[in-house]
Amino acid sequence: MDISELTPEILAELRTPRPYPAVTLVLPADPKEPFGEKTRITLRGLCTEAQRRLAEDPDVERDVRLTLRDEKLDPDAILDLVDPSVPAGELVVHVSAADPTRLWQVPTGADATLRAEFSDVFLTRYLVAAEQRSWPYLVLVLDQEVCRLHRGSAEELREVKEHGFPDTPAIPSPEDAVPGAIPRAEPYEAHEEYVRQYLRVVDTHLGQALKVHDGLPLFVVGGEKILSSFLDLTAYRDVVAGTLPLTGMDKDSPSDLAKRIAPEVGRHRAGQVAAALTELEDSRSQNRYAGGPAEVWTAVADKRVHRLVLEEGLLLAGKVGGDGRELATLPFPEPVTLPQPKEDIEPPAIGVHTDIVEQLVENSMESGARVLFVPDGTLREAGGVAAVLRY
Repeated sequence: MDISELTPEILAELRTPRPYPAVTLVLPADPKEPFGEKTRITLRGLCTEAQRRLAEDPDVERDVRLTLRDEKLDPDAILDLVDPSVPAGELVVHVSAADPTRLWQVPTGADATLRAEFSDVFLTRYLVAAEQRSWPYLVLVLDQEVCRLHRGSAEELREVKEHGFPDTPAIPSPEDAVPGAIPRAEPYEAHEEYVRQYLRVVDTHLGQALKVHDGLPLFVVGGEKILSSFLDLTAYRDVVAGTLPLTGMDKDSPSDLAKRIAPEVGRHRAGQVAAALTELEDSRSQNRYAGGPAEVWTAVADKRVHRLVLEEGLLLAGKVGGDGRELATLPFPEPVTLPQPKEDIEPPAIGVHTDIVEQLVENSMESGARVLFVPDGTLREAGGVAAVLRY
């Protein structure tokens, strides 16, 4: 599955308790050959490690162990779920005895660390962090024939087919038809008002989508007249991050549309980074600033973070204190070069967490904080992570 398909509903379903164990596998994919032999070797080693842990875990029932060992933790069956058309630098796999296996293809600039984790829920923090790293956004394409909404992630777009989208105008009669006049007929007086009524309906559906995709920037594409009308009437003008002329984009495939809108998205990203750095600087004088992994970890645990800012390639390992509020950072383990996959997946020392970044992101978002990844080196003095506090 493409990371752009991740929705709050899917996240909630993944977090639903399941019979133990719900297994989460995380592994890097070679960007040059995401699903080639190197990835297969790595996945084979990871599945072997998960099977070993199953055999040694007394809490796993026999029938569940056999189903997972013989059917679900088969690397070839897992890779059969891959969509070669979707880019990936990381794979996240959710496996349980009672559910269909789900494989998520994640484009990410960070190096994934091999993990096989057992719990009574599928772990979603890796997906949440990866999605935020990919700079998600929305694109609304306005057209009198049909208005479409897309969700962008990295350089990919996926059409949203819910919340009333795609939205085709109602056609009460040929004389009142939207879009526009009947072929070879004179334009009728009410046409522009019908278009505005249609755009009001689109705006209502957009509001429903924005509640689900909270906080994402919105880019609006449309012809000059319809774009102007929409911007005049929309209740969501403040979330519009940029606009583009239609120029045939209503017929573009999602991938072509993503390429055409990329410069505008890039400009907005640069503006977001600049604004976040200014906000961090201003927060210092207001005693609402936290900088460095340990200080930020405590602020996140206390649910005091308004905005979390992290470098895109940041990797953190550490030990968490008994009350969950204290973090002692440790050097991140160096990966072992293949072809020794068994050595690659040796677990870290007892009590050491290598998913500190993912935990920071998910815990921040669950408390209502905004999360922004910035280019590496931007927060060098703060150790790669800083936050604006609520108080």
